[in-house]
Amino acid sequence: MNKNVQAIYEELSLTAGLTFIPKQGIAYGKFDSFNVIINGNNGTSPFTPLISFFASKEGEGVTAEECRNIRNGVDGIGDCKPNAEGIEITVCMCSGKDKFIGYCMDSLKTGAAFLKANGYKNACPGCNNDIDAFPRKIGGAYMMVCDECYKSAVERSKQLKLVDKKERSFLGVLGALIGSVIGAACIILLGHFGYVTAISGLVMAFATLLCYRLFSGKLTIRGGIISLIIMIIMTFAAHYVNYAFLYMAPKSLAEYTVWDAAMEMPTRYFDPGFREFRRRFFGYLWLLYLYVFVGCVPFIVSLFRKKRAENQIATLGKAEEE
Repeated sequence: MNKNVQAIYEELSLTAGLTFIPKQGIAYGKFDSFNVIINGNNGTSPFTPLISFFASKEGEGVTAEECRNIRNGVDGIGDCKPNAEGIEITVCMCSGKDKFIGYCMDSLKTGAAFLKANGYKNACPGCNNDIDAFPRKIGGAYMMVCDECYKSAVERSKQLKLVDKKERSFLGVLGALIGSVIGAACIILLGHFGYVTAISGLVMAFATLLCYRLFSGKLTIRGGIISLIIMIIMTFAAHYVNYAFLYMAPKSLAEYTVWDAAMEMPTRYFDPGFREFRRRFFGYLWLLYLYVFVGCVPFIVSLFRKKRAENQIATLGKAEEE
């Protein structure tokens, strides 16, 4: 958050009676007896914050129909959704500090009034008790959790780390090979019809990584590197088979096979008459590698982000607990 945005959030927090944590870009506290968090770093824009109310009614959650009723007729509310902890209100995008603060206050007042009118009470997501809570980051999500539930979450996280599955590399390699065969088949099939498309590269990346993860039990950095090496080799092999078919086609000899073409191609590498064929071969090969790269990098990044978020347990704003 830059200083200008931070100043707006500080003013919003003061108006709403909340506490603002600049490092995380969140405001938290009690609003009209409900624990709330205003998250200005919800992945879209600081001016479309996510307001979370933590409430329950005898163990029941808010329904989607009730959320639609909250949203209707309130200009400041862009969306309202139920979750396991209560409700989430997304504030509408607007221009101007005063209008933004007004939209946020309208969303806070509307959400709190609805929850009160329908018998919901302030509740910690862990124990469902109306108890003082503090902002924590659990599993990558911000929520208002009491001290006892936070301690339980920390203990569960430690236990999960102790029993965390080991990576079965040998089975992972076997899985990656199976996945890469699926990708290679896609490359050969599409290439046989004269297509070199992003789909074939994406299938190669997705199938190889997914099968490695399924067979090994988890995907680590080592697994990602192993899978990438297998992808590079199998992509080349599939592309080479395609061009062996192309090389064989003009010969029209019954006894001349794809294997013969594959064996003869390297011997003509420096042949001047082979120059155009060679240029096309490597041109399409680099294009395929680009598609594989585009497919595997986001997949690997998303897996590691998800895993890292699952392991995140932190208390925000209390120096003595950080």
